[in-house]
Amino acid sequence: MLTKNLIVLVPVLALCLVALVPLAACAGSAGSIPLEPGPVIIDTTKVTTEPTLLPTLTEPTTERTTEPTTERTTVPTTEPLTPIGGGQGWIDVHCNVDGASVYFNGKYEGQTSGGILSVAVSSTGTPISTITVTKSGYQEWSGAPAHMPAENEHVAVYATLNPLTTAPTTVPTTIPPVTTGQIYAQSSPTGAAIYLNGNFQGYAPLGIPNLYPGTYSMKASLAGYTPDTTLVTVYAGQTANYYPVLQLSPQPRQTGTVYVNTVPNQASVYVDGSYYGKTPITLTLYPGGHTIDIRLAGYNDYTTNVMVNAGQSQNIQVTLSTAIFGSITVNSAPGAKVYMDSTPIGTTNSAGVLQQTGITSGNHLFKVTKSGYNDWMNTIYVQANTMTTIPATLTPVGTNPTPVQGTGSIAISSTPSNAGIYIDDLFRGYTPTTVDNLAAGSHTVRLTAAGYVDYTTTTTVVSGQTAQLQVAMTTAPTPTATPFSPGPAPVLVIGLLAAVFGIAAISKRRS
Repeated sequence: MLTKNLIVLVPVLALCLVALVPLAACAGSAGSIPLEPGPVIIDTTKVTTEPTLLPTLTEPTTERTTEPTTERTTVPTTEPLTPIGGGQGWIDVHCNVDGASVYFNGKYEGQTSGGILSVAVSSTGTPISTITVTKSGYQEWSGAPAHMPAENEHVAVYATLNPLTTAPTTVPTTIPPVTTGQIYAQSSPTGAAIYLNGNFQGYAPLGIPNLYPGTYSMKASLAGYTPDTTLVTVYAGQTANYYPVLQLSPQPRQTGTVYVNTVPNQASVYVDGSYYGKTPITLTLYPGGHTIDIRLAGYNDYTTNVMVNAGQSQNIQVTLSTAIFGSITVNSAPGAKVYMDSTPIGTTNSAGVLQQTGITSGNHLFKVTKSGYNDWMNTIYVQANTMTTIPATLTPVGTNPTPVQGTGSIAISSTPSNAGIYIDDLFRGYTPTTVDNLAAGSHTVRLTAAGYVDYTTTTTVVSGQTAQLQVAMTTAPTPTATPFSPGPAPVLVIGLLAAVFGIAAISKRRS
């Protein structure tokens, strides 16, 4: 039975093997057909006489037939598959912006990628005369290749696109007014120590900035040279020069000291006419006689002579007496009559100036008149032991208005605040405040506060500007209390009472 079955199976297996051979050939041919959609390229260079077998139904595959590559190719997608006629070369357009559109003689050729676009051109065709590169938001670039490329040659063209710029909006700025000036100090020889109002500032040459308008005491000192002292006036927005030429000292000399203290303090001290500082102060002077002047607004001047001995010290203690009289200077039109408290006191000279001394300190009513002009009248506070300037500007009588003089302001603050403000001896309020409508020029500013020494200075006002004045007021000295003395009156009363009681006792015994 087994033998019969084998006789039947062997021919069947042989037939199956014969049938599998053409099927395997068809399967091999089917593996070369691309599975992904795309253009079919027919290679006409290969000729085969083998019959083409159509594949039978096979399962599709999703696996890639080639390995992916990360290398960038410089061959553009617009490059033709066949030469453009004659020899073929390339124009490589380099650009600093990707995605820029490139045009050859007005014809779109593609966009830059990775900083380049290579375009194949015919070396014997129409020359490329204009290359244009554009992109939104950038300025257009145009140019031409240096020459047409020869066969298999690359010609580089470099296009730089610049972003479109918008003109900046000009924002008007307000220039703050100049309210301070400065002093530039230069000495001969250089290197002198420079002092401003008795305070050391540095060594010459140097600049001292941010100084409010006014007059400052300057001093230059250098070892082996005689010190130099002078007054320098500072104006807003200007630089004042201090250039002392120091003289060699005859020979080194020993010195003595004089300690000066006053009640009240902060009085100005002058030695032989030179300003040295404010009290309390220790003066270092050469041996010999010296004149010391002590001055403080509102108090009588004090003058004394001292004999200084080398290596010795001495003290000067001064209680300043309150001044009663002051002086005035009236500035007005020439030939104007001046009245104080309804009493005529004089007529301005040809320069329009009238000066008077011995005026009792306090408020006075001044009136200035002249034919053809409107009368000027104001209440002015005359400060004792001080020259008070009264600017009395007369306006002509008539229908035509007088031109308005330029004015400025002074912003005044003090420590402590709430100090009374007098400008040119006119009360103008309390600190902190800004006083407006002040005529351009110099003005005397005085601050008063209970328990503090009055502060007086001169400030320059510039038309259209605001000057700054910051003051730290000095505490007034506490007056010395006089000890109370009971005197003889209480003793006399006690004695009388004792006598009365004694007489009464004696009378009672006799009775």
